[in-house]
Amino acid sequence: MIIAVASPPGVGKTHWIHQQLVQTNKPVGYFSPQTDSVPIDAIYLQSEYPQLKLYHSGEEAELDKTITYLEIPWYLDLAGIEPLLQTFNSHRVAIIPDDTDSTELKTWADEIIPGNNITKPTTALQIHRGVLTGEILDMNSLATFWLELTQGAYGEVIRAKGIFDLMDGQIYYGDFRSGKSALEFKPLNLPRWLNGKPNRKSGFEIVGSNLDKAEIAQTVRDCCVPESAINYYQQQVKESLAIEPEVEVV
Repeated sequence: MIIAVASPPGVGKTHWIHQQLVQTNKPVGYFSPQTDSVPIDAIYLQSEYPQLKLYHSGEEAELDKTITYLEIPWYLDLAGIEPLLQTFNSHRVAIIPDDTDSTELKTWADEIIPGNNITKPTTALQIHRGVLTGEILDMNSLATFWLELTQGAYGEVIRAKGIFDLMDGQIYYGDFRSGKSALEFKPLNLPRWLNGKPNRKSGFEIVGSNLDKAEIAQTVRDCCVPESAINYYQQQVKESLAIEPEVEVV
């Protein structure tokens, strides 16, 4: 069974899939087309649900080996996904905000779920994705950039998310959607990386209008720890973790 999930950007596809994962004890898979280079949602979901089977481009023929959630990026044409859905027994879920009238999604869907309302952009949407695999970022610099980003310093942003390796060895998930003021960074349930440049995937995705992509890219580069300093910071973390507080047994 393939459960295909589609929606406008930022209204809750990944959150809805996460809710379904925690309610099942059957083998479950996940696939999101054209996201292999920056698989933000896949990494987040697997950190929360370690037994989740992740499928990659080229493995579409295997999707029916599990109950598979197929998260369709908002920028993909539904007609382009149709041949894949017709190959399998599929159920189509559209997540649509109450204030959005999407005839195409409503016609396509077998089931409609209400989604988060988002601020409507003033001009056509753009998407900016960046690969950060191998980079370690400074948390304070990243937090400053994220605040500037979400407050409009680089254009009108309606959705931003990312996976970031930071100096403490942990990998963090950052999440923002317009209308939600809280800055959210949380460490994922994945092992610390404290031996040189990480080879696990990381990166970001920003959706909005009038995005200053060049300035975003430069600012993110400025957040990265120089390669010459990585070992120094990692050694500090190792030493800190090795100091365990004494526990008094009563």
